[in-house]
Amino acid sequence: MTKPRVTLKSIAADLGITHTSVAHAFNNPGRISSKLRERVLEHAKSLNYHGPNPAARSLRTGYCGSIGVVFNDSLSYAFSDPHDIAFLRGISTVCEENGTNIVLIPLQNPALSNYETLGAMVDGYILNAPYKSNPTTQHALSKGLPAVVVDFEDADHTSVLVNDKSAMLEVMNHVLSLGHQYIGIVTFPLSVGSSDLFALNKKLDSDNYVATQRIEGCREALEGSGVDPSAVLVREAANSETGGAQAAEQLLAINPRITALVCFSDRLAYGAMAKCADLGMPIPGRMSVTGFDDIDDDSARAAPVKLTTVKQNAFEKGVISARVLLDKSQPPSKVYHVDAKLVVKGSTGKVCV
Repeated sequence: MTKPRVTLKSIAADLGITHTSVAHAFNNPGRISSKLRERVLEHAKSLNYHGPNPAARSLRTGYCGSIGVVFNDSLSYAFSDPHDIAFLRGISTVCEENGTNIVLIPLQNPALSNYETLGAMVDGYILNAPYKSNPTTQHALSKGLPAVVVDFEDADHTSVLVNDKSAMLEVMNHVLSLGHQYIGIVTFPLSVGSSDLFALNKKLDSDNYVATQRIEGCREALEGSGVDPSAVLVREAANSETGGAQAAEQLLAINPRITALVCFSDRLAYGAMAKCADLGMPIPGRMSVTGFDDIDDDSARAAPVKLTTVKQNAFEKGVISARVLLDKSQPPSKVYHVDAKLVVKGSTGKVCV
């Protein structure tokens, strides 16, 4: 005799509750009490039933219960960078509340084509990818699914932005107030894979919203300061300690008079600080260094002094992004701002060379 197929309806009949309550137990746990959910799941487990088939549910309802998080770096980077970890933790906190799964989609995946990375079934996207013209980013935005973009603007989608320009204006004003006239800037690439060296007054051809905004903040700070933007060198580097060290070494080789290195991330800054130590340049006695993010990791703990940086709340960025995407009542186009602020610590001081 064929064993009856277990379904949401049969479980509901067994327990004397509604089909909707059983469905919520698997798909929207926040909609029912924890006691009722536990009762449903225990009974389902006794029947060796582990929930509705995702593909079938997607065909039936039009939803699969997952969102895609597209980010600019490799998959391993997302689990090693403190900023990305905090951002993903913010997203996952909201997803847990809503019974929603996360699909991680790295733009840097040499094993897959740009379109293959978007093969997973999702109900919408969070794009934490500042290179707006990237083919994968554009393909995701063109699929017609709900999307929230982080760290760049898009007229057709909700954006979550940090006040990058005003924060970097504050950083540069701080450096100038300490008397620094010879300044180098270390940024992550303005376009995918680029690694140029250029003067701050150069007309930018940038695909990176964040880097562009921070450069504009630096430029604005120099207006009327007496420091010529054409004398301030900017070096693009991979966003890592190694990239920061290499950029600092090149900038100092070109202009040994530099007394301040303004870095667009803490990882770049810690690499620059390590290189200065190798070169026998005390911080802040001979060199002042600034970062951006206010991360707390092994590099931060190993640094000889605390890094002057900009504190931004990556966790809050993740929370806002997920809530906006999952809240169907939100307007399709809106900008949310997450404030970042300068935190002065021990890595910056007055010029004394």
